[in-house]
Amino acid sequence: MELSARYMIINTYFMLFNRGLTKRNIERELEFCGKDERLRRFLKRIISYINIMAAALPDALTDSSLLSIMDEWWCPVCSDRTEDAPLCQMCHELLLQLVEDLPINDQEKSMMLYSQYILNRKQKDEQFEVDPSKPTSDNDRAILINSEAAASQILMSLTVRNRRHEHEYSAEILFKKIIKYCRQHNTHFVDDRFPPTRQSIGFGSFNQVSQWLRISNVAPSSESDRKLPWTIFSSPGPSDIQQGALGNCWLVAALALVSEQPRLLHHILLTKTVNSEGVYLVRICHNGLWKTIIVDDVFPCTKHKHLVFTQAKRRQLYVPLIEKACAKLFGSYAALRSGNIREGLQLLTGASCDYIDLKLADTELDSNVIWVQLLSSCEAKLLIGVSSGGTGVSSEEYARVRIHNNHAFSVLAAHAFDSQSLRFVLVRDPHSHSNYREDFLTENILKQLRLINPANHSTGAFWISWPRFLRYFSSLTISTYNSDYFDIREQSKFTRSSIHYVTSYHFHLPKPSWINISLIHHHRDRTTRSSHTQSFVLCDVDELAANGTIGKRKSILICKLGGHTYWSGLLEEGNYVLVPFSISFWQNDKGNRNFTVVIHSRVQLSLTVKHKPPTFLTDCLISAVIKDSKKKQGRDAIFYSTSGKSGLNVFIVENLSIKDYLNVDMDIQNARNVQHSRHLDFSDRIHDCIPPRYRQVICITEWLDRPRESSRFNYSYSYMHEKQATNPRPPIDTSRYDFHSPRAF
Repeated sequence: MELSARYMIINTYFMLFNRGLTKRNIERELEFCGKDERLRRFLKRIISYINIMAAALPDALTDSSLLSIMDEWWCPVCSDRTEDAPLCQMCHELLLQLVEDLPINDQEKSMMLYSQYILNRKQKDEQFEVDPSKPTSDNDRAILINSEAAASQILMSLTVRNRRHEHEYSAEILFKKIIKYCRQHNTHFVDDRFPPTRQSIGFGSFNQVSQWLRISNVAPSSESDRKLPWTIFSSPGPSDIQQGALGNCWLVAALALVSEQPRLLHHILLTKTVNSEGVYLVRICHNGLWKTIIVDDVFPCTKHKHLVFTQAKRRQLYVPLIEKACAKLFGSYAALRSGNIREGLQLLTGASCDYIDLKLADTELDSNVIWVQLLSSCEAKLLIGVSSGGTGVSSEEYARVRIHNNHAFSVLAAHAFDSQSLRFVLVRDPHSHSNYREDFLTENILKQLRLINPANHSTGAFWISWPRFLRYFSSLTISTYNSDYFDIREQSKFTRSSIHYVTSYHFHLPKPSWINISLIHHHRDRTTRSSHTQSFVLCDVDELAANGTIGKRKSILICKLGGHTYWSGLLEEGNYVLVPFSISFWQNDKGNRNFTVVIHSRVQLSLTVKHKPPTFLTDCLISAVIKDSKKKQGRDAIFYSTSGKSGLNVFIVENLSIKDYLNVDMDIQNARNVQHSRHLDFSDRIHDCIPPRYRQVICITEWLDRPRESSRFNYSYSYMHEKQATNPRPPIDTSRYDFHSPRAF
């Protein structure tokens, strides 16, 4: 299908929606047009046209040429800039709102759900290497309208390097178009979406910036550099990187770690050679999705023609290019100030990080366990960051030992001598210079440590003893990045009520494997703070059983206050289902419900996205909660509740009676900064009537994170068995599979 034809389909479909010309409305007009055959033929022709548009829309929305460079496309409906989809957020949300109003078995809704999640490229061979010379198609996949398959699709995970190959092929098309245009018009590329203006610098005091210069006009940072040509990278290393006037040590420290693995730099920099047109493509993982960002080679400079912000020695361009791509992504250079190294590693690797708090307030630190984890991570050549500050150590003491306070560093090595009582860590300051000294580090010990890693103080690297490391550093961040791992990245939305169908992710593990799962809520900028609680439940599922048994062997509930929920662990061979959820978006006007699910695994996965009734989430959640929660036995009743430490409280009741209904009354008091799954104002009691041999999720409460405010609530409940059923309050719409519907044992 030609690009212009795809745009026409999308435009026309939206035009019909915006004017109320939906298939349902036109069919209603047919009922009242009587015997006017001319009008009837006209209306039928429009219905036929809408059916054609609906059938073609999935391919138009998901075509690889539209999705390949998401950062560089404009919405074909309103001409606004797009981010994570071929349509802008406003038009995409309009489409989803229109779709959500249709019945769940409506043909148009099935097609729209399918189009929202359809795989835009099918992999051909067993190794899933992309062959750009062969056309790809999804036409051989049978989709049945008005069935569950119509709202699902099967995906295969890719290795990290193969995903990069796929992006490179797509990016090359756009790259060549820009290069061709520049050569035809004898001009250099200037990025008009991130122009060389004060706005791109951002707010703040950057008095050093006096001009913007193309890289060919930038003065060398040293006399030795004067003889060298500009390159993207040339044997890069952490000692090459020099932080500039921008307070973005979180990104610079992550870059220093990445530069230790040149293969990883090849994943990020899609343009491998310097070009006179000044066009460069950089891959950044934002909100769990890889984006290819186009930047030019114009940078902020001093009056002496030196780069103001981060740079690399030996005239390597990769550092200022990556920094500029991040600045463009977040709106300005100033937007990159302050952060944590975990964010930097996730932007550059797309992988989650293990976070180790070295200053737990209520738990005694087991330094031996942490040392073993750090040592094994160094031996596996994982990317490791460490942060100072928040330790209880005064700023004066930090200054005295010459370690920057509230700063991000990279960890290059860890080593213990045979006695194991002598443990040392090699840390690097992104400022590229360190004056750290320690009496315990004698010249003899340093001589032996330099045999492990020869890095010296002039590069910002310094060895520190393990006890002092634990004193001056507050947290460790270990990236799980591995280019040999497989990953799947799928975008969806949290539901808006207890009766909306949920997105579930079904996958098969062919053998036992270590799995990393991330649930990432989308941020538009770095200053936006996620105030909600989000969770996911992971269960094994026996799809061959008559009732589709859920959670027989494994049921895990993972909750987190904030925008990133993460779990890693070993799963046995079998079938599993993952269901993300957050009730914080139920019945409110929060616009940004977007999230990304990322699954990393050591073995290849086949994953199917399905849209299930809310009661499917209920069954998964019940399976997880009753296996790991507080349990209280009553007369012919069992009450389950979670602790709420991670921001989520679930209250479940079982009616063990074989003949009587169980009436449960629940009263919530003193609620503050809490979201409730049954109602918002907490003014009424909850009353539920549970049939014999049924169980029910009475309610879920989630913490809301408000600055300088705590979250709290109290609840009490009473129960009584009755012969007759009573109506629940608030009402539960069981005909629409309400999440709170009673579930049979």
